[in-house]
Amino acid sequence: MKLSTLSGLNHGLAVLKSQLDAGGIMAALKYLNSRIEHRFTAIYKFQGPTQRAVFLYDKLGHSGNRFNAIATSESLGRFITAREPFGVTDSATDTFMKKHGHRSLVTSFYGLSLSQANTLPTGSLCHFDLKPQTLPSPVERDFMNRARSLLFIRLNGFGI
Repeated sequence: MKLSTLSGLNHGLAVLKSQLDAGGIMAALKYLNSRIEHRFTAIYKFQGPTQRAVFLYDKLGHSGNRFNAIATSESLGRFITAREPFGVTDSATDTFMKKHGHRSLVTSFYGLSLSQANTLPTGSLCHFDLKPQTLPSPVERDFMNRARSLLFIRLNGFGI
């Protein structure tokens, strides 16, 4: 990894920590969302057949969102594993989605698991949108991977 990339990642993590310290999880999600084109950034908790948004940031500022709780069978988050993130740019045309017969309100998605080391995921950190979006860049995916560790520590009190 280039020094300038590493420096940028460290700066981004310092800004994220500052946002987290000053404004909590929602401020951190707002910052994460500002780095990408996707409309939503969320932290979901897996609860049996449902995934519940513990925190949900909407770039358009709408509250009372229909994505506060979603059936796991309808969620793109169900494809995240403990070790592998999952992403799709357009669920309507994606071959993997067609193969699994998956239909979703969400068109584009990128998410990572939230879990303690070597355990099943208890939740996810994700970006998503109702329209096609490109996947985050490799640098942004690396940043999100590093950010989830910082967020997971703060989320401990939320049962994630």
